[in-house]
Amino acid sequence: MHANIFSTTYLIANGVSLLILMFAIFRPVVAQALLSLLFTGAGIFNGIMAIIHPELFMAYGAMTPYAPYEQFIYGAFSHNITAIVLAISICQVAMGAFIGYRKPYLQLGLTAAIIFLLAITPLGAGAAFPCTLILVAAAVTVLYKQRAPEAHDLYYTLSHFRG
Repeated sequence: MHANIFSTTYLIANGVSLLILMFAIFRPVVAQALLSLLFTGAGIFNGIMAIIHPELFMAYGAMTPYAPYEQFIYGAFSHNITAIVLAISICQVAMGAFIGYRKPYLQLGLTAAIIFLLAITPLGAGAAFPCTLILVAAAVTVLYKQRAPEAHDLYYTLSHFRG
């Protein structure tokens, strides 16, 4: 199986990551909410898929151009798909929750997200590369901008929203 970088899913993932990066630059609180939603949603989706169709995760072995990842996927991962993906999905949901909150949880969530995204980048098209690096740039931007004295986090914005 070879990855199709022109698939609708691939193009949407990269388009959404560019949109999140734009929000990170101009509206970091919106990017924070989108990153929180993205990680929480991905964690829930991956957890469900790990239980219902764990064999689908084996496709990543054919998509990665990085031999050590391919060897891991066809080796240890293939014998423990559900357990490994459920552990990853729990971490994704935690990242999403932390990103949606305020300091220091926000910083922890963004740092974990950056590490996670860098770790899955070698999956290549399986991780919608370069989507992962674009999201790293967005997370770094939100992390940097939320340190500014005038910056408000998502929790602050939602708790002070007057509609």
